Amino acid sequence: MDDFNWTLHASALVTGLVFGYVLQRGGFCLTRALSNAVLMRDGTILRAYLLALLVAIIGVHTLGALGLLEVPVRPFRWVANILGGLFFGVGMILSGGCSGSTWYRVGEGAVGAWVVLLGFAMGATTVSVGALVPLRTWLQAPTVTVGGAAPTLYALVGLSPWMVIAVLAVAGALFLFRGQAEPDHGKWPWPATGLAVGVMIAAGWWTSGFGDRPAGITFASNTGHLLTYPLVGYPTQVTWSMVMLCGVPVGAWAAACRAGEFRWKLPPGWSLVKIFGGGLLMGGAALLAEGCNINQGLTNSATLSIGSLVTFASMALGAWLALWALYLRRG
Repeated sequence: MDDFNWTLHASALVTGLVFGYVLQRGGFCLTRALSNAVLMRDGTILRAYLLALLVAIIGVHTLGALGLLEVPVRPFRWVANILGGLFFGVGMILSGGCSGSTWYRVGEGAVGAWVVLLGFAMGATTVSVGALVPLRTWLQAPTVTVGGAAPTLYALVGLSPWMVIAVLAVAGALFLFRGQAEPDHGKWPWPATGLAVGVMIAAGWWTSGFGDRPAGITFASNTGHLLTYPLVGYPTQVTWSMVMLCGVPVGAWAAACRAGEFRWKLPPGWSLVKIFGGGLLMGGAALLAEGCNINQGLTNSATLSIGSLVTFASMALGAWLALWALYLRRG
């Protein structure tokens, strides 16, 4: 037990527990956010998502300014980011949930979420260490840099990060608080949800520093690792992100029980192939795009990385295309 890193495990578990609780109580899900906005013209959850991103941007750069975090910037692998994002968005619609919401729905008793996660883990493993590694490597090779470094939004426009953040905050406030009144849905109000998720995303950057390196909150490669670690011993040790992930459904279970929302839910038999396929596509696409909707869409978009922002936009576009093909094309 001398080699057991208590700080790593404790910080990861607490982060996962709190994040799972927040996600469940807020009903935070990119799939629902986009589906509701496109099909029902209800932008409530989407506003929470955008507020979370704004809060995370401010939080991450504040941590950097205080010297508590050296903010890493993801590279802009434009082919992989765009294609991976598009396929991930399609996978979200097919599976009926994004990576984060699938994990917290496990804690709500949704049996179908396990089917999605199995597909996700298999897809992620195939692309990360399996037969599709050569294809992933080839697609990730084209990389765009600015001045020899990974491009950021503020570097692209030639302004300081805080000037860009100020503009985004003002524009975001004007957009977010001009929406319609929020319908009653039994969850936290969207401002509380967005604020809580954004704070947790920023905090996740700091708490993940107790692991091998700051990586923030993610649901991508670590989902695959929870499959490969017990089966073949890969990775060779338990990581911060793996422990964090285990805490999410437990925190969500506590939230669901407290709100009287826990119940076992079986998916219709005919949907199993669809949701498994959606999970498979999401997992593979997440490894190609170097992140899921939480990791690229919030955790790394908070650094104002162009690669992450483009990936996030591609996910939204992929989801819209899937919604159009499945529901809107027929009128």
